[in-house]
Amino acid sequence: MKGFYHSDIFPGGESLVVQHNSDCGCEKHTHDFFEFALVVKGEAEHIVDGKSYRTRPGSVVFINFGQTHEIISDSTEYYNVLITPDYIGSGLRRETKAVRELFSFVYERGDGDQCVNFTGADIARATALVTELYREVTEKRESWEAAASDLLHLFLIMLLRYVRVGKAAAKPDKTADILAWLREHYAENPSLSEVSERFYYNDSYFSRMFKRFTGEGFNAYVNSLKINEATELLENSLLSVEEISARVGYADVKTFYAQFRKVTGTTPGAFRSKR
Repeated sequence: MKGFYHSDIFPGGESLVVQHNSDCGCEKHTHDFFEFALVVKGEAEHIVDGKSYRTRPGSVVFINFGQTHEIISDSTEYYNVLITPDYIGSGLRRETKAVRELFSFVYERGDGDQCVNFTGADIARATALVTELYREVTEKRESWEAAASDLLHLFLIMLLRYVRVGKAAAKPDKTADILAWLREHYAENPSLSEVSERFYYNDSYFSRMFKRFTGEGFNAYVNSLKINEATELLENSLLSVEEISARVGYADVKTFYAQFRKVTGTTPGAFRSKR
């Protein structure tokens, strides 16, 4: 079994490395540092100490040092945030109680769930944070260490929020079915009533249950699915903004622009020009 070690991965004695990987998986291995693997595209099976986790965009698998890790996938894209144990006390500018709590959780999860699944708009937020973290660590511009520390701190707090409310735990089968159905049909603009009827809930109970499991309201969740797909199309297609707006389910471009800016903080055109 292959081993990855601090001396191989962290050049020049650094304690934080971020990798951007696009491949068909990774053979079983161990390492002597922490790893947070954020899935950006595709689906994959991550196996940590023999336990399997099915992942999709927005999933984060965390691996303690000394554990075995394997990735099985036909095609997946993900970021690896690699941290040495000493970075927690020295590299992070703010070793807050939240950060200590999260790493205590990671230390103790050898026999528990080691996967968090971001939902809704948090998928785009987490991906944006780690993408910018990757740029800072890779480009090493002026004051990059401070910027990287702050970005990592925000990402870790997002993870901790999900851990605290049990988002890493397995959800009821019907909830998983509902979310899978929405990922397939969001562009058809399904209403809360239509979905609750399809899955045999009354509207008020379904609304409460949905927010409890996803952390946001039904309409906001569907809108975030649209915007996530729109960002993919802006990055990887030649479709016009108008065509993308229609494809993800907006009746008019004006609404698309407003919702895109609300979620991403910029316009579709500006987002595309930066890629």
